[in-house]
This record gives sequence, C-alpha cells and structure tokens, in this order.
Amino acid sequence: MNTSVKQKAKILIVDDKQRNIQVLGSLLRQEEYVIGVATNGKQALDALKESNDYDLILLDVNMPVMDGFEACIEIRKHESLRETPIIFLTALVDTENIIKGFDVGGQDYVTKPFNSKELLARVKTQLDLKQGKDQLKQVNSWLEKKVAERTADLKIANDKLLQLDTAKSEFLNIISHEIRTPLNGIVGVLGLINELELPEEISELLEIMDLSAERLESFANQALDISLFNTKGKDALYLNLENLKELITDTVEKARKHAEKKNIFIGQQSKTEQSQTMLDSGFIKKCFAYLIDNAVKFGNPDSQITIRMDSNSDDFIVSVENEGKSFPENYDVHAIKPFATKAHVDKNPGLSLFLCKQIIEAHEGEIEIMNTENGALVSLKLPLRKP
Repeated sequence: MNTSVKQKAKILIVDDKQRNIQVLGSLLRQEEYVIGVATNGKQALDALKESNDYDLILLDVNMPVMDGFEACIEIRKHESLRETPIIFLTALVDTENIIKGFDVGGQDYVTKPFNSKELLARVKTQLDLKQGKDQLKQVNSWLEKKVAERTADLKIANDKLLQLDTAKSEFLNIISHEIRTPLNGIVGVLGLINELELPEEISELLEIMDLSAERLESFANQALDISLFNTKGKDALYLNLENLKELITDTVEKARKHAEKKNIFIGQQSKTEQSQTMLDSGFIKKCFAYLIDNAVKFGNPDSQITIRMDSNSDDFIVSVENEGKSFPENYDVHAIKPFATKAHVDKNPGLSLFLCKQIIEAHEGEIEIMNTENGALVSLKLPLRKP
C-alpha cells in the first residue's frame, strides 16, 4: 500500500465487542492507520459529526441502541458523510442481509470471523478508491475555477470588443452622414449644370465629377447599411409578405439603362410558380441592384446577364450570372473584410458583396459565389416563409 495513504488514513471502528475493537485496532495500527472507536451506531454518528475527517468506517451490523444498517442510513443523511466508504463487519452471510448492506449505502462487507489479509485488502481498496475520488474532486474544482476565470476574462474581452464595434458603427454613421449632407448639395448643383448647354470638354469634366459623386454616395449608403447590420443584425429588417419575382423584375428594369451602355442584355428565367415569402423589400432590392450592377461592371460588352429563379419546399434559389470577368482565385465572400483597403477600391465588388451577404444572412438565407466557363455566378438561397 502507498505509505502516504497509510499515514493519512483515519479509520473509525464501530463494534460493541471490546475484543473485536482490540483485534481490529492492533491490526490497523500495524499498518500505520489512525484509529477512532465507537461501541454503537449512535456513538459512531456523534463521533462522525464531531470530526468528519474519517476516511473509512468499519461498521458492525449487530449492535445495541442502533444497529449497523440503521447507523449507515443516518450517516448517509449528512452531506459531508455521503462519500465516506463503509465496510460492514457481519456474521450474517445470507444474500438478503448482504444486499441490504449495499442498499443502505455500504461499499463492501467482511464476514466474521474475518481473515486479516482479506480485511486489509478490502480496507486498502476502499481507501485507494476514496483517494482517487478526492483527487478527482480537486481536479474538477480546479478546472471549474479555471473555467470560471477564463469565462470572466472572455466576458471582459467580449464586452470590450462590443464597445469597439459599437464605437466603430457610430463612427461610420457619423462619417456617412457627414459625407451625404454636402454630397446632396453637390449632386443637386451638378444636375442643374448638366441641363445647360456647355462645351464638350466641360461636359466631360462634369461627367467625371458626376461619377465620383455617385461612387461617394454609394460608399456612404453602403457604409451606413453595413453599420446598421453590424449593430442590429436581423432586427434591422422590416419583414412583410412580398413577391420576390416582382422585386427582382423592378430592380432589373431600373438597371437596364446602365446595362444598355455596354449593350448588355438582362434576361430572367423562372422555374417556379411560387414567388411570395417574408422579406424586407428595400434591402432585397438593394441586394439585387448591387449584384446586377457588379454583373454589368464586370461583364463583357455585347454580352448577357441571366437571372434564374427556382424553388423547393423550403427555399427560393436565385442566381445572377454574367459573361465576362471571373472572381479571383480563392475569392471567398465569407472572408471579406468590408473596410480593408482591397474591399472597396475602384471596380472592386467587395463592399457591395459583403452587404449582400449581410442582407441575405439576416433573412436566414445563404450566399455563394462561383466562376463559370464564361464569367461568374452569384447564388442566393432565401427561406420560403409565410406570415
């Protein structure tokens, strides 16, 4: 037996026969155990309540005042004593009494007259088991403490990130509003000037200014929307029962003038008679406007954009495919960092694609991008939902 266990183990002997106590005490002291003694169940209970540091109880069954079975039941009622192993000492070897000993909370039994080696072996086994349980409790307690500390650290870190994210969103809101206010004045003045008859070189300069103002306005609007979704998520949506096919058609009609400049035809195909689901019409229109705008921007002159719509029992599936430039290799819409430098440089779809992703995911849908033989394709999945 492990010497450290022998030195530390404290055993309570409960027996009404002094001879048995003397024999057991002598045997256990030789093994360097610390011994306590009680002569009946009530006395044992008092001793255990007074000092609950016993590692093992050797409990005789047949005793006056309170027998071993009754004493075991009373011992187990105390929280601090429920895990203390009990070995019954009994002359009752019938199955019924043995089973009763286990039922009332005993861990083992030794029959009288006992064999010294058998008794010591059973004592050692129970003490080893208790030591293992105690060590496991200590480890669990340590782990719980570490998990609690780590959880507290993560909460503090998460709170700081939320504060930073909120501050970033507020900053974007302020910047976007500050951009839009003077921008509205510039756009208005440009509109008035464009109605005048001007020399060709002036008209070309005004066109450049017009495009720059349009790009700046687009960035401000997208930044505001991204900030809104970062702050509110799906709560940014105002859902109503909408006709998805009609929303797409309205967006296509508004995009045709832009497409005609490159002689790009926009075609629609539908394989479903269903078209109604719960949507935020404003954001869904924005999403398709961005997708179609990118398809035109990166499409070849004299080419075609095809918008396909289908459905199954759970979702609408809509794709926008163009003929022209493909997505860069390993381009991942889910890895876009919206305000990184490369996300919004000229003719880069990163910012608008990121906003499309936010819009679709707020609707609990999915967005995927892929390249085709002749260009690129964006596929959207939107849940088919009734009010």
